[in-house]
Amino acid sequence: MKYLERMARRLSGRPYHSAISTTFAIEFAAFEEIMLPQLMASGATNIVVVADERMASMVLADGSRLPMQLGRDYALVSPPVADGLFHPKVVLQIGRKGGRMFVGSANMTAAGLAGNAEAVIEIECTDEPSAERDIIRSAWAYLNELVRHRSRTAQDSINWAADRAPWLRGADEGAVATLEDGTLMAFLTKSAAIGIGRRYLDLIGAAQVERLVVISPYWDHDLSALRFLQQQLQPAETSILLDAENHEFPLNAVLPGGAELRQLPRVLRGRFAHAKIFIAATEEHDHVLVGSANCTTPAIGSANHPGSNAEACIYRKLPSGKAVEALGLRISLEQDPLDPSELDPREPTPSIPLDEISSRRPGFFELDGDVLTWAVPRQVVDSGNIQLLDANASVIDSVQFVLGSDVMSMSFRISTERRGMICFAVVESGDFVSNRAYVTQRSVLRSRRREIATGSVAKAIEVFDENADFEIWMHQAADELARADLTESLQASAAPSRAPHGPRAGAEEPATRLMTYEEFMETRRPDGRTEDRHNSLSGTHSDRIRQFMNDLVGQSRPIDLDDAEEDDGDEDWLDLGDENEDAQIEVETRRAEERGRNEDDYQSEPEVWVDPKQFERMVDLYVERLTSSDEPLGAPDVLRVRFWLMMLLHKARSSRLPNGLEASTDDRGWPRLAFRIISSFFCGKRPPVTRLMIAREYTEMPTDFLECWATVLWTLNAIETALPSSPRNGKFLHFVPRVRSEVAKILGLTAAELESDVVLNLQSAMDRSLGARIFDVQ
Repeated sequence: MKYLERMARRLSGRPYHSAISTTFAIEFAAFEEIMLPQLMASGATNIVVVADERMASMVLADGSRLPMQLGRDYALVSPPVADGLFHPKVVLQIGRKGGRMFVGSANMTAAGLAGNAEAVIEIECTDEPSAERDIIRSAWAYLNELVRHRSRTAQDSINWAADRAPWLRGADEGAVATLEDGTLMAFLTKSAAIGIGRRYLDLIGAAQVERLVVISPYWDHDLSALRFLQQQLQPAETSILLDAENHEFPLNAVLPGGAELRQLPRVLRGRFAHAKIFIAATEEHDHVLVGSANCTTPAIGSANHPGSNAEACIYRKLPSGKAVEALGLRISLEQDPLDPSELDPREPTPSIPLDEISSRRPGFFELDGDVLTWAVPRQVVDSGNIQLLDANASVIDSVQFVLGSDVMSMSFRISTERRGMICFAVVESGDFVSNRAYVTQRSVLRSRRREIATGSVAKAIEVFDENADFEIWMHQAADELARADLTESLQASAAPSRAPHGPRAGAEEPATRLMTYEEFMETRRPDGRTEDRHNSLSGTHSDRIRQFMNDLVGQSRPIDLDDAEEDDGDEDWLDLGDENEDAQIEVETRRAEERGRNEDDYQSEPEVWVDPKQFERMVDLYVERLTSSDEPLGAPDVLRVRFWLMMLLHKARSSRLPNGLEASTDDRGWPRLAFRIISSFFCGKRPPVTRLMIAREYTEMPTDFLECWATVLWTLNAIETALPSSPRNGKFLHFVPRVRSEVAKILGLTAAELESDVVLNLQSAMDRSLGARIFDVQ
């Protein structure tokens, strides 16, 4: 199986939005160059690697090439392991319409991904009920429990994936499933009381085992795990397969009765045999165990102990002889056994200094905006410094700390302008100098999570990606994206409580709650710094509309992912069904523009006419929907205010659009239409803005909100500038300062926010683009 190539495939063309991968050993260069591109090619933008903490720490400190994308393109978390190793090798890919899982022996190293002889099982499912889905959901339950307690970033990732894969709900770890062909499958891990070996034996049951076949790179020095299996299964014969020229089998150990050494198949020789395979063959079935567990007591346990390692394996019950045939082992089992006395002993692999590595644990660092959170390791008990490093391990900043009693975490405000470049940290406390730690950029990871769009949503996004100016029919694409975001939000809110199983449930971060805009203004931090602001539309389809509007006025667009969006060909996003009025407006608008063209002059660009009736109707419809409902409003509604204001400003009469909307106080002039939008949102006995809700996680004004407020204030100024002085205009202009005052009162923006980079840069860009365009022809 071409492991990595299969990882990049999409299920029936549909992308996988998330990927969770576990490993014992990791080489960041190998992962970032070999495996990460494959996961991204499958569509994943939400990627989590779960690795043994000591092994990850060792690689960051041993001179290996440092990771370039860690904490920005993917998150790394490490679960606690009391006295063993975190050793499972699982890759779980999650999509809205199904999932895929690989379980095997391959670490995230160059050897594991491209050099060793490994054994990996692939399982794929759709969102429909099936045995494969049960197995993948079982793995999800296991990984969910591993990951969600480790950090806020891990919590973000798990929740985001679960919200976009409703079929994962109801997952039950440890399920045994019957496949369509009648064979059995189970996902096996170690529990507190039962090891993988015991679970494997229970699945085999009382059937008489004729042959036990074991492939394992590592063994107990006295073969105690092998003896345990033999004593329980009582096989007629036991075959141990190894590479006679490249093995770590303990030749000095006494072989259990009936056990023989045999040569691995020729195709596997020359590469280190890292696969772990157990086959208990009975008269009717092959009971197969494949995964991360070596034939050692820490991995599979014993009669009285579940083992100490965290492991993951797949159990398969197949018809007799199928496993040996599928794995190509028949020739090896039919050949004469090897004579242990003729084999050259091999030097065992040097042990990894896990205790030494653990003694220099740095703790976990997470940077969210300008706030650095440090999960303090037990080794640090006094005061000291935290050196913050860039990708080349050069010092960017230093933070002093003083620990109190029983301090488990600390937070610091990082003021350096280069905080976006922080990648690593080193803790210095007296004689203690920690290993290098990675710093997770929580806000960066949050902004990169975006589900690859398909079908009607992809077509709607294409409208904003491929057009260079506003058109009135774009409102339908905007509504399509808003509906898609609302659907995802409703699916997330409909999910059952995320309280995990087990004793650590109380440590769960509470679910995100909402607060009113007024409550937000009372609790926010009115800071003028802007590079750390969150975008509340981040990760939503509607964020493309925001990017489109910023592009039109010359705002720089952030580097984004190549979404490789796909069209499933089955949906027509223009067929909105229940929005016939909008569809009719679109048709009438197109006809009006066609009628307004100068049919006598086709040697130059057609003269475009903007039909003010259609814009009046659209504004009427927007105001009616806005004011006739008592439903709470959110970020999409803030975006919609800006969308319609920008639409009107782009359709205002100018030298580029001589037949655009007039700068008049008539009902169909752009100043009055823009004024209606603003006053309808901010004014009245109970203006809609009072229904605006914001997530409690925001401590300062989100960027997209601030961009809308800046657009509102700029538009009010533009109305006053555009309308010439006259008695008729004077009556209308009398209300503009009153509305501006009401807007300013409700928004409550501080001087720092009004002078922030977000506001000043956007308004300057609007001056250069829209201002120059609107005010040059009046």
